[in-house]
This record gives sequence, structure tokens and C-alpha cells, in this order.
Amino acid sequence: MYSADGTNGAAERRSDSRVRIGTTVISALGVVFGMFLVVAGSFVTWRADTVLGLYSVGGWDFQNIVAGDGRVSVVLGCLGFAGFVLGAVLRRRAFYALGFSCSVILLALSVYELVFLLTRSGVVSAGTGVYMLLGGSVVGVLCGIGGYFMVSESGSAGPA
Repeated sequence: MYSADGTNGAAERRSDSRVRIGTTVISALGVVFGMFLVVAGSFVTWRADTVLGLYSVGGWDFQNIVAGDGRVSVVLGCLGFAGFVLGAVLRRRAFYALGFSCSVILLALSVYELVFLLTRSGVVSAGTGVYMLLGGSVVGVLCGIGGYFMVSESGSAGPA
């Protein structure tokens, strides 16, 4: 049936429920497989001796760009976490854009750290934390794009 303004009310309700379910799933994936992985990877080993196991530096103490690069990734991971959660609750593009932009910065940081660590000579190489940061940031970028476009297609897109 059509409503008084000539639109199909049932189709709008179905579309709204699809957007609500889709944004919830995308945000859950972004939080669990993205931002939790980033925050956890910030504390584990970023640089390690893989031969003897005598040398190990975690992300909290690793000094490449600034003193304690893991601290930067924790702050960006928490901002991305808040963006995904608020994007699912409020269904606003701005929050998904926040999660996406934090994930892009984390992706650039993780690629830089990985290249920096892999190009050093010796037995010290990249640790697990850098790979966790890379994987979580890729998931965050994809979920940020998906959530942004899913909310954009609905009528409740809100301000960008």
C-alpha cells in the first residue's frame, strides 16, 4: 500500500531494517576484527629477534616515528572504535567517516613500520604486533567504507 505522500511505506520499513542490520553487522566486524586487533597489537611485540629470542620490543616502547608508536595506534584504535559504535547506534555517516579516517592513518602507520622493520639488516625483524596492526587497519578501512555507503543509501543519512 502507498502512504498519503505517494511512497511505499512497507518498502521504506524493509529498507530501514536492512540498513539497521547491515550497519550493526559492519560495525561489529569493524570493532571485533578491526579495532580490537589494532589495540591488542599495540601492546605485543613490534620488533623481535627471531633467531635467538633475546631481543623483544613491544609497541608501547617502540620508538620510530615518536616515542612509543603503540600509544598513537591505541588512541587511533579507540577513536575508530567509538566511530564504529556510534555509527551503528546513530546511523550517521560522520561516525563511519571517523572510523574510516582513523583506519587509513593506522594503515599508513603500519605499512611504514613494516617497511622500516623489514629493511633493517640483522636478525631483528618485525613482530606480531605490526602484522596485527596491519590486518586490523585493513578491516577498519573496509568496514568504514561499507558503513558509510550503507548509511548513505538510506533516507536517514544525516549530515556528513
